[in-house]
Amino acid sequence: MRFLFALLLCFLPLSAAAQNRMALVIGNNSYSDVPVLAKARADAQSIGTKLNELGFAVTTALDQDRRGLNRKISEFTARLEPGDAAFVFFAGHGVEIDGENYLLPTDIAAPSAGGSDFVKSESIALSDLLDRVRKTGARSAVVIIDACRNNPFKLVEGRSIGTTRGLGRIAAPQGTFVIFSAGAGQLALDRLNEDDTAENSVFTRALLPLLSEPGLELRTLVAGLRREVRDLALTVQHSQVPAYYDEMLGEFYFTQAPVPAAPAKPAAAAMQSDFEIARSIGTPQALDSFLARYSGRQDEYTYTVALQLRQGLGTPQAQPEAPAQQAPEAPEVPVIPDSRQVMRETQAALNDIGCQAGRPDGIAGPRTRSAFAAYLAAADSTLGADDLGTAHALEELRQKSGKVCKTAPKPVSAPAPAASAEAAPVSLAGAWKFKATCALVVKVTGNVHYTHAGGNKYHGRLNDSLGQNANTEVYLNGQQLSGTDYFPGITVTWRGRLAADGRSFTASGSTGCAVYAWR
Repeated sequence: MRFLFALLLCFLPLSAAAQNRMALVIGNNSYSDVPVLAKARADAQSIGTKLNELGFAVTTALDQDRRGLNRKISEFTARLEPGDAAFVFFAGHGVEIDGENYLLPTDIAAPSAGGSDFVKSESIALSDLLDRVRKTGARSAVVIIDACRNNPFKLVEGRSIGTTRGLGRIAAPQGTFVIFSAGAGQLALDRLNEDDTAENSVFTRALLPLLSEPGLELRTLVAGLRREVRDLALTVQHSQVPAYYDEMLGEFYFTQAPVPAAPAKPAAAAMQSDFEIARSIGTPQALDSFLARYSGRQDEYTYTVALQLRQGLGTPQAQPEAPAQQAPEAPEVPVIPDSRQVMRETQAALNDIGCQAGRPDGIAGPRTRSAFAAYLAAADSTLGADDLGTAHALEELRQKSGKVCKTAPKPVSAPAPAASAEAAPVSLAGAWKFKATCALVVKVTGNVHYTHAGGNKYHGRLNDSLGQNANTEVYLNGQQLSGTDYFPGITVTWRGRLAADGRSFTASGSTGCAVYAWR
């Protein structure tokens, strides 16, 4: 898409840095009624120390009984706010019962044979823990579970409770990346052999150095972690390969790569490059931005040409005064620093116009997201689904009056896990809206309509708010997108990732801009 991908990419590292990075680290060794563990507590302490070094705010829970563990989880989720990055690490006993994985507190009692319901009621269901984190509105969550040791109930007299060893497969919520220290049904090693005196388990000792490796994206980290753990386990003829479940949108880094100092671009070349962008866009807004940026170089030929082009589009905008002489302008959107407060006021504003967001609790839950989606469908708005909870979206909602939403929104439910490997793939066919930010342009919006061209190929027709049109060709491979847009005089290639529910995607392209699309 022509000029639909740049300035946002420049802003992404700043946004990631501005997010709170919150961690809950749990390590249980001292079990009262089932076999004690040797290294779970040390694993949690090592992970907590490392995350502190990486700038996470860490909540530590060591040797916690059921009440203490629930209290620590509640403290952690209470500190999470919409947009935060969450991390959870659990080392201790775990067991799979009836397809659900349970994390065991230290006071778990060994029940009699057949006491599965008792174990369920006295433990922490992993799916409940994931749901509690998701409901906070955290933008992303990385959850690591090192609870794949031997079933602590296998020695109970009579029939065993749960599977013999390991944890079972899960369906991770959207926005979550879950890692198990061993695959389904596998045993995770505490140590390699009797002579292994390492402080940490095989899994944790392989994980720790990867967390601080600069520029190592989470998926690449996991690929290396799986190989390292597998190779270590094979030295003692044991099979252990960590499992992972990826429903995270976008990328995640524990340690960002250092930003290399870009070679200085000759001033004339930089000005010429910006001029070419402004001229190709051809709008008063783009040319005004160029003229303002280079107002101190009015005697140069490029500036003169840009000024002539701008005059041809209408009365030129007054040239800006020197920064020292400018009076500060009032912001167009009120600045509300508390993001949870913004969400509360957004929910109240949605309720005022009949969109039924429910109680203003500051959490972007299913009902709030449904209400905002109903507003977007009913109102003449250029906002997108990702604008929920922003100050500029709140300002737009406050300007509405009357009953905008005519019918009650249907609750947004979590996407159901695929019934089988044969489930129908997501299709791109249909109408999409998009918005993007690019060099010299604050926002570009538009529409594109895709039709299926057979296999994984789609054809589309694009138009945007700059008056540009293009034919586009897209290939969908799983959740990965690759496309080519054919504008008059320019061809743009881009790559993106489709959301798990198939309702939105993000992409970046050869022109250096960033785009968010939804339907």
